[in-house]
Amino acid sequence: MKKLKMARAGYLLMSAVFYISGALYMILPDVSPLGICITSGIVLIVYGIIKIIGYFSKDLYCLAFQYDLACGLFLMVLGTIVLSCSQRVIPYLSPGLGALVLLDSLLSIQMSKDARQFGLETWSVILAAAVIAGVFSVLAIISPFSARLSKHIVAGGTLLAEGFKNQCVVHYTVSTMGTRFSEEAQ
Repeated sequence: MKKLKMARAGYLLMSAVFYISGALYMILPDVSPLGICITSGIVLIVYGIIKIIGYFSKDLYCLAFQYDLACGLFLMVLGTIVLSCSQRVIPYLSPGLGALVLLDSLLSIQMSKDARQFGLETWSVILAAAVIAGVFSVLAIISPFSARLSKHIVAGGTLLAEGFKNQCVVHYTVSTMGTRFSEEAQ
């Protein structure tokens, strides 16, 4: 149960990081790209560690964290690459963010289907949050807007949507599982 609480807290922490990063990215578009790379690399590594902790936690249905071992390892490797090759990855930050969020959104869509099969009534909220994050991620990848400020708004919106999706996943699967677990124990 301790790992499950750590994973839940880590996911909520990462949601807050995504919210803050998204808002700052939209409000302060003149932030140094090198600073963004360094911060992104650190966040990716921390997020990878949190995902691995989630994978090894004992949740009731194994829904929220079922894909987190491979995702966590991938995020840690990617974070290390972003930190060590910061200057070379600057042009790829927005499409890379989009690709990461798209992958996570697609996995969350699959997880919402599994949640529906388990009988969790909140599966549709998770699905909606995953679709919204997926739409923003596609916009970040294809970058249809030429204005720099528009690109920052899309990237910031992608971060906000990812934070909201993560918060929904943790709130509607992990807390529900914990509630059901404690009810079954009685």
